[in-house]
Amino acid sequence: MKYINFHLVAFILILTGLVLFNWRHGKETFIFFGFAENKELEIRLEHPSSIENIYVTAGSKVKKGDLLMEVTRSSLELTQSDLMHEIATLESQLKFRASSLQSSINQLEGQKAAKESEIQSQIAQLESEISIKKSLIKDLESIQPMNDSQGKSPNTIKIEGLKKELRLVVKPIDAQIKKLKGELYASANPIKIQIKKLKNELGIVNREEDKLSIYAPNDGVVGSIFCKVGEQFSAYNTLITFYQKNPTQVKAYVLENLILNVNMGDSVWVSSSVQANTQCRGKIIGMGSRIIEIPERLRKNPAFKTYGREIQIEISPNNDFLQKEKVTLKSIIKRDENKDAIHASTPRNIFDEILTKKVNQKSE
Repeated sequence: MKYINFHLVAFILILTGLVLFNWRHGKETFIFFGFAENKELEIRLEHPSSIENIYVTAGSKVKKGDLLMEVTRSSLELTQSDLMHEIATLESQLKFRASSLQSSINQLEGQKAAKESEIQSQIAQLESEISIKKSLIKDLESIQPMNDSQGKSPNTIKIEGLKKELRLVVKPIDAQIKKLKGELYASANPIKIQIKKLKNELGIVNREEDKLSIYAPNDGVVGSIFCKVGEQFSAYNTLITFYQKNPTQVKAYVLENLILNVNMGDSVWVSSSVQANTQCRGKIIGMGSRIIEIPERLRKNPAFKTYGREIQIEISPNNDFLQKEKVTLKSIIKRDENKDAIHASTPRNIFDEILTKKVNQKSE
């Protein structure tokens, strides 16, 4: 009766089952490390400023809209003053010009009214004389008025001449009045255009003044403060950094020999290295373009330098990770992407290898 090694049979069955399970699901995982962090927002001003007040300290938790600091700009006040003075001067000129134009219009309208009154008075007098003459000779049919060659009386001819004169006198006065009114009410007046331009500049300056009160852009934590009260700060230098309370991304490093196992858009599980049951799902959104040295804190053996590829992973802000906390990442790899590497570990190959080894031992 042949001797049966039950331990060997059990080992083979268990190993075969595990390999079959892994083969059926077609996946495996590998682990790498990173830091949970937030992208800090750097708050700067476009002009030199003086720090007036600082209401927070590094690490302060603030709500959206909370006042962080106040600064002043002496040049801003000077600019405001200059613009307001120029606007006031131009508005005074515009007012004077409008008053002058209105005065000229009133004068011309007065001249027109006087001339019309004078000529109309003469016409009325002549018409009255004609009416009187007509009433005197109404019953004397034998007496006829002296008319010109066309049958018109001298007074009628004078009235027509006066009406023509009235038209010739009034027409140029009306033209002048129309021209002056056009200048008075024109929107394209050069002074009005200049005033509008200066007011727009003043509006921009006033909006810049609103920026001198710096508020929290959203709920979060104050990072670093690079200024002090009373200090003069040059333009475009960072005054303060700000980040959200919870990390929104992970900076991780994949070992050089594993870089082909990760791709843009892959999902990973992010777990805290110190806080139990603190984890969330992440997505790879960025990958470095070169191999760099992995930070000492993320090496398995800090004494040995290792190299890899930096990747960026997006995570939901609804998490309990701490800023700069070390996290563990588990990435799922599809088997068909590593077909060549895993081919030698198929169930059939393993089973044949074990049986061959056992037969060789018995033969010896």
